Amino acid sequence: MLNVLIALAMRTISQPREAAVEILSMRPERSILWSALALAVVLNTIVYQLSLVLTPPQGPLPVMFTSPIIFAGFIGAGLILSIYSLTYAGRFIGGKASLESIMALLIWLQFLRFAVQLVAFVLMIIMPGIAGLLVLGATLYGMYLLLHFIDVAHEFDNLFTSFGALILSGLGIMLGLAILLSMLGLQNMGLTPYV
Repeated sequence: MLNVLIALAMRTISQPREAAVEILSMRPERSILWSALALAVVLNTIVYQLSLVLTPPQGPLPVMFTSPIIFAGFIGAGLILSIYSLTYAGRFIGGKASLESIMALLIWLQFLRFAVQLVAFVLMIIMPGIAGLLVLGATLYGMYLLLHFIDVAHEFDNLFTSFGALILSGLGIMLGLAILLSMLGLQNMGLTPYV
């Protein structure tokens, strides 16, 4: 199983469109997708919290970054918002992706992100500068992969249209997070509200 996942990860990096088609052809049930989403959130939260222990921040961080439960909640909420907003933003401009398709692709990208975080965590101990470059490079390349995944899922056949869907989705996510933060109260997150 691990060999299959590693091979798929390599294909994702070298041939993102083909990897997206392969992932979509698996058609996992929605319950499996939700379980995978929860696992991805937990794994990413664990690695982030370990990195805080290894390299403590210079100053105090807001509670949302230091509390594992709150951090996991924000990661999960952000991922769910991303799934819904990318699905409907794409459909708004003529895309055809189902919610499950976008969900499967974004969850896979989260697992790849976890793998990068693990490598960066190890490098942080040996070569902190290289770890930072790895994270930056992976973030930029991750955007490239995401554009291809959106393009395949929505059947746009045009990366510019995929970029448009991503921009629309980003606006939707910002609006969703703004509403969520206002409902929870900024003061409770350890953030200073704008006055």
